[in-house]
Amino acid sequence: MSRVASGFLLFAFFWIVAAAAFSGFAGKWGLRDGDPRFGVAAMLQHEAHKPFVYRQLVPDLARRLDGVASERFKEKVAKRFRPDEVFAKSHPGSTPGERFRYAIVYYASFLSLLGALFVLRRILLHFNVSPLGAVLAPTALALAFPYLQTVGGYFYDTVELLFASLAFLLALRGRLIALAALVLVATLNKETFFFVLPALYPLLRQRFSRRMAWCAVGLLVLLAGLMNVALKVAYLEAVGGAAEFHLFDNLQAYVFGTAYFRLETTYGLVGPSRAFIGTLAVLGIVLWRAWPLAPRVVRRHLAICAIVNLPLFLAFCATGELRNLSTTFTGLVLLVAFLIDREASLRIGQHATGALQAPAQDPQPASRQA
Repeated sequence: MSRVASGFLLFAFFWIVAAAAFSGFAGKWGLRDGDPRFGVAAMLQHEAHKPFVYRQLVPDLARRLDGVASERFKEKVAKRFRPDEVFAKSHPGSTPGERFRYAIVYYASFLSLLGALFVLRRILLHFNVSPLGAVLAPTALALAFPYLQTVGGYFYDTVELLFASLAFLLALRGRLIALAALVLVATLNKETFFFVLPALYPLLRQRFSRRMAWCAVGLLVLLAGLMNVALKVAYLEAVGGAAEFHLFDNLQAYVFGTAYFRLETTYGLVGPSRAFIGTLAVLGIVLWRAWPLAPRVVRRHLAICAIVNLPLFLAFCATGELRNLSTTFTGLVLLVAFLIDREASLRIGQHATGALQAPAQDPQPASRQA
């Protein structure tokens, strides 16, 4: 009974955290409503531009559920679901069908963030992080997520976070068949998911021989690549290109410092934007202080992430688009958790030392009786 109660409290806490973080995203970006290139309506109608149109997992789910739901049920959902009364950037549509499909995308994105918190907690417990650290570190990432969604933010970002953390956990456990199935689904959510896969090698190496681990990674990359090709063929006639080249703009912005002092509104308050110097300082301090605390497998995972992700980030992402460092997010949560545990142990140690060194108090003299 006690475990059930604890589990319920954890669920309630993570629900509140995910709701707060998702509200930060919805207030900041909505579902990119009204944008013909990547807005939710264009995605649902297969009219979005490339590469955004490739990201059809959640829109396809919304269309399928819309096809089987009754009109009466859609009307009930439309009556209850009114994000446009809270967020100025939300425009879920006027008909019950439009609002129903919008609600599916909206809640799929929210529930993915909620699910990612539980998966990340399980990963942290695997690395013997304290129960408190295993809750606080995913919470920190979730609340910081709207800040990472700078320059842009999309409904499939949280789904990508869920799939990346699930891939990490399955690789830790050596579940190759489940991992292969996950890769196919995750690539439907974002066609670049295969960039996550090379960094799983150190995790798989703990379970399998070097040859087997490399073969597993190669097969997973092949599966993701084939799914990627299928998506590109399916939307061959869509407007736009498969990628946008930003290398020279990025080099200029990073070298001359124009990327480090920009501001934008997050959680309704003016705050950092893009590669803001304060954001980079926070990430740098976490990396500097937590790197020595991380086990070798985590350091190797993050090193491969950096080797794969940073060149792509420079070449194809808008300046300071931090959400596109997504391959590193699971490893970042691990570093934060190790740092939380280290700080907690130091504080406990200082408290215990202080208690031992405190001088004994003289007993108060007894009052003389009259």
